Amino acid sequence: MLCPNCKYETKEGKFCTNCGAHLYLEEEAVAKEDESQSDASPNNRDVSSTVNTVGKHFASFFMHYLKSPHKARFATQQDIIPAIISIVLFALTVTISFYVVVASQVDSYFVDIGFLDGFILPFIQYLLLFAFIIILTFISTKLTAQHMTLQETVTKVGIYTIPFLLIFLTGILLTWIRIPFFSVLIPISLLGPVIFIPSFILLESKEKEHGYDRVYVLIAFYVISFVVMSILLQDMIGRLLGGVFGGLMGDFFQSY
Repeated sequence: MLCPNCKYETKEGKFCTNCGAHLYLEEEAVAKEDESQSDASPNNRDVSSTVNTVGKHFASFFMHYLKSPHKARFATQQDIIPAIISIVLFALTVTISFYVVVASQVDSYFVDIGFLDGFILPFIQYLLLFAFIIILTFISTKLTAQHMTLQETVTKVGIYTIPFLLIFLTGILLTWIRIPFFSVLIPISLLGPVIFIPSFILLESKEKEHGYDRVYVLIAFYVISFVVMSILLQDMIGRLLGGVFGGLMGDFFQSY
């Protein structure tokens, strides 16, 4: 069959043998089968079938790009849904990990970190940081005269997030079992969306005759993204510390 991305005559399968783009054969067949049975099936069965299809698609998407993340340069906006799921999964993993760590550390002081301040709000803020990074990356591609849509930018960011999710989980596990020096994997994974992923996207295509130099665009990108990230982190840390000191002061005054 003909690959819709690179126009290469490839064998039938989930991905193109030339560029790695998703061919959407199995998913389309399942979707057509679901549509043919939709009239005779109840609504809850349709929902479960859709969830099952999306789950299988995401699993194949995740494993494919976990094995070969460099093929993100050939990805199209067709993979935007699993890419968004990858971003949400990364934000969820990071925020819930830090919530568990902070809550376990302050338990010895008899202080309760609220689920809203400790997890929900940081999770929303982290998603907003991702949205800001995506928009800033998209603007940077326009400044460097690259032909890329916003949907393609979202897809590429989601794909490049996958290996950093693995690095973060590895760092958490190795730190938990007290293997020295591997805690450095955690900050590396957290810097992925701010430094590495935008660099991968901006440097993946050939130089253009027009547009601003990519080095200067990347430097400006780093400055702006670090300022925004520091503002969000300051707010998150201030809220957590406020909860800790508020609980300590409350216990102090109650004792008198």
